[in-house]
Amino acid sequence: MFLSLDGDDWLLAPLLPHEFWWRQAWKEGWSPAGCPPWGEWIRARVPGDVISDTLDAGLIPHPYQDLNSLACEWLSERDWVYHKTFTVPDEWQGKHFRLRFDGVDYACEVYLNGQLLGKHEGMFTPFEFEVSERLRFGKPNSLTVLVEHKPPVDVVQGQIGWTNRARVWKSRFTYDWDWCTRLVPLGIWQSVSLLVTDGAWIEDVWLRPRVEGELARLEVRTRLRCALSSRTDWELRWRVEDPDGKRIAQGSEPAQLHGFAPLEQAVTLEIPQPRLWYPNGIGEQPLYRLFLQIAHGAQTSDEREVSFGIRTVRAIPNEGAPPDALPYTLEVNGRRVFVKGWNWVPHEQMYGRVRPERYERLLTLAKHAHCNLLRVWGGGLLEREQFYDLCDRLGIMVWQEFPHSSSGIQNAPPEDAEYLRYIEAQARQMIPLRRNHPSLVIWCGGNELMDDRWTPLTDAHPALAKLRSLVQELDPDRIWLPTSASGPVEGASAELAGTGKMHDVHGPWLYLGAEEHYRFYNTIDPLYHSEFGVEGAANLQIFEQFISPEHRLPPDATNRVWLHHGSWWIHREKLEALFGRIDDLHTFIRASQWMQAEGLRYAIEANRRRKWRCSGVSPWQFNEPFPNTACTNAVDYLGQPKPAYWWARRAYEPVHISLQYERLTWQPGEQWKAEVWSHNSTTRLLHTLWSVCLFAPDGREIARFGGAIEVSPEKAARVAHVESVLPQEAGVWLARACLHDRRGGILSCNEYLFSTAQPPMHPLLHVPHTKLRVWHRRQQIGVKNMGEAIAFFVRFTPQQGQWLLNEDDYFCLMPGETRVVKASGRGVVMIEAWNSDSHHVHL
Repeated sequence: MFLSLDGDDWLLAPLLPHEFWWRQAWKEGWSPAGCPPWGEWIRARVPGDVISDTLDAGLIPHPYQDLNSLACEWLSERDWVYHKTFTVPDEWQGKHFRLRFDGVDYACEVYLNGQLLGKHEGMFTPFEFEVSERLRFGKPNSLTVLVEHKPPVDVVQGQIGWTNRARVWKSRFTYDWDWCTRLVPLGIWQSVSLLVTDGAWIEDVWLRPRVEGELARLEVRTRLRCALSSRTDWELRWRVEDPDGKRIAQGSEPAQLHGFAPLEQAVTLEIPQPRLWYPNGIGEQPLYRLFLQIAHGAQTSDEREVSFGIRTVRAIPNEGAPPDALPYTLEVNGRRVFVKGWNWVPHEQMYGRVRPERYERLLTLAKHAHCNLLRVWGGGLLEREQFYDLCDRLGIMVWQEFPHSSSGIQNAPPEDAEYLRYIEAQARQMIPLRRNHPSLVIWCGGNELMDDRWTPLTDAHPALAKLRSLVQELDPDRIWLPTSASGPVEGASAELAGTGKMHDVHGPWLYLGAEEHYRFYNTIDPLYHSEFGVEGAANLQIFEQFISPEHRLPPDATNRVWLHHGSWWIHREKLEALFGRIDDLHTFIRASQWMQAEGLRYAIEANRRRKWRCSGVSPWQFNEPFPNTACTNAVDYLGQPKPAYWWARRAYEPVHISLQYERLTWQPGEQWKAEVWSHNSTTRLLHTLWSVCLFAPDGREIARFGGAIEVSPEKAARVAHVESVLPQEAGVWLARACLHDRRGGILSCNEYLFSTAQPPMHPLLHVPHTKLRVWHRRQQIGVKNMGEAIAFFVRFTPQQGQWLLNEDDYFCLMPGETRVVKASGRGVVMIEAWNSDSHHVHL
């Protein structure tokens, strides 16, 4: 039983550092009257953060608008006083009470009814106080929490700095990174509750399922405690329910508790014919539930419910890997899994507020894109329970990094004894918080940790050796990686192809150009590509909501707002080399987003063509916590996909066809060449028909190739070589590659652009206009091209901030062609092609 102290009925006030003790603000009845800057309490929400609360009070401008975050940086330089009153029912007298904080960011003191309960530092570690003798019953209790402006800036580094000076585990990205601004949250960012028992409680539950043939053995380890004054003769009771809610095991055993000393108990349960948990795209995600009680007779003192999945995960060597390489191929329940991943960053810079709908939206989009693994990057968060619960349900494996990251100037963590004691204390609490989740498959020491020669660190580094030993002790069923990238080199390099030195590598994060991009990705041969990306402009709605009209142009480094919202990703010069001069924002966004979609798709497909030598890819990045004008994200801050999301989704299809080519640019009349590849992630042998057709913008067919092929299970294979003489006129040409089943059903369809013009993609801005006919029936949107030219890149754009989940987007339609797309959501959706008028439908 517990009393939640979450809610929006907290009070909050800022104070200058050290002013809290001078003003004796812990005393009951204290008021901030007369204290600058506001002289009064404001309302606060827990879980939350002081920036969000100050914004709600109307006391700061919205920090995401234009340059406004610069006017809000002072908030993290203040101490903050939280206050709440709550009442404990009279009938609860005689019970045992613990006041629990699941997370305070970063350092705090806690006072109850004017008395100091204790201090805590560490945003990722929960803590609690025994308060049975300090509570009042039937009348108000006063709870005061001082959140200090710690840690000082010299022990938390932003993106540029020294990793060996980052001595505390607080999310580093908020101190400024290339995809967000400097805006540092403080506050009570996780739940607060009053835990109520009859004197005995369940402190920890650790579940370790193991599959043995047709049987699963579930080892249940518990840690129990009781109050000094409590009885000692308790009973631990359990039952297990299968994914359908049917009881499949139950039992009990005595639990003799003595004083406050913990009692560790273990029991092994048998689950016949277990239903195994698989990643997204491989199988289902059945979740079992364990119910635990500690009781005496009919009196239940405490209870716990834990969901779990049954699966076996290990890392095995990649095909053809050098003998010194770590194993990067994931095997789940005996089946190899090619990782179709993404890198995940916190979904919100002001991360204190719990936003379940944002988690649900983003992770549903990840599943929809055939994603089966998210790498939770080391400069962000130990993600919340809501994140892990959704990943369990959606089949998205999690690679969780400890809070270490590179810093540019120096990239290795501290290694002195004091720091090692600190990270041990932190990790000992963090690991048990997430180890029951079947989605968690990898613990990693951190992001881009390297020595002074830019060589990735190994477990020989004392901090990584310490973390590895803790994972082996506390969660030995998970895979451990020292850092990412890992191996002899950190960065992907075409010059190192064939040397065996590219193991897990990072980069590049940019579109490399109409020729170099394809040369690079055709050449590299990593075992795993865990970070790479392509930059692209934000969706128009980001500009409309967060960038004032006078700051939307020019899209370059002369614009202070563009510098503030993504200086690393400004790319006007590169884009205009592809498209020619662009003077309006709408055209700039369209061109930039096509460049990102094209570059990211090709990078994914190139790695997928090396399947099993390469065991997976994780583009940087899936989401963003702050609205950038341009960035490498595939889904924007508002939860709306960019075109890169849709083309990456196609590249991740279970059954897919791709083209391998040397470049985008060709000469008029030159022999265009490409290699056709098939990709199959299923276990079925497929009998298919393939085709590649080359079209002019007006829909004229220039060349057609095709044939029948058998697509082998779980393989990538070269299908054919195709080539054709391009027309003599300068222009852009569309190649459509399709894979059909023997009855004509489309298994995969991919569209590529090539050019015989200069600048290469300039003709795309002037293709002939066409007309669309659009209709809507139930959960389907139909689009027909009624004109005489190709409809380029048809998009579905929800209006008024609504969310849409559609099965396809950003596709081309030949003259007379119809596409019917399944779509779920509500509100108005705008449908348009590059070269058509817009239409609106109401879902």
